[in-house]
Amino acid sequence: MKHITIICTLLFLSIQLLAQGTITGISISPPNPTVSDQVEIHVGVQFNSGNCELDNQGHNTNGFAVSGYAHHCVGLLTVICPTTDTFQLGQLPAGDYTFNFSLTSGFGEPSCSPGIVVDDVGQFQFTVSSPVGIDEISLDPNFAYPNPVSDILFLKKSLNQLAFITDIRGVEIIKIPAVSNQVDLSHLPNGIYLLHTESNWFRFVKN
Repeated sequence: MKHITIICTLLFLSIQLLAQGTITGISISPPNPTVSDQVEIHVGVQFNSGNCELDNQGHNTNGFAVSGYAHHCVGLLTVICPTTDTFQLGQLPAGDYTFNFSLTSGFGEPSCSPGIVVDDVGQFQFTVSSPVGIDEISLDPNFAYPNPVSDILFLKKSLNQLAFITDIRGVEIIKIPAVSNQVDLSHLPNGIYLLHTESNWFRFVKN
């Protein structure tokens, strides 16, 4: 009987080692959230044993720090098992955030055994922006093209005054000289931007 117990224990520990999970990626939706968006974090995870059902998960927001965890259940099936854990953070105040994630796994069906050790940890940083009153600005959709833009943004008429490109937080990124009729945006990260003069505002997407 003692030998059977030892064998079962060794088998269980072997399964736990095989079932160790890893984080394959962390992303946010929408990609450039503002204070008016419902923010979601998506964590891709993978296990070496199936069927890797989610047992429980949760998150906590403390200021600009968000901590999340997920516990999955695995069995005897030796197979690569990928899945995604989703965390709905809701609307968040403007600021720079850090999301810390902890992954554990157990053996059996939900509710399964607790994780003996943490399988993997990950960190993801993101910014929630204020739309700086964009909805109150009178936008001119015909001021420039194309929209979305990848490289060169063309102005439909040459400027007779300085223009500026800012992000949606109002931070100036590019100053455009007068008489320009195009601007190179190839170096900009993907996101939402504003092109404006004193009298014209144009919102565009860089992708």
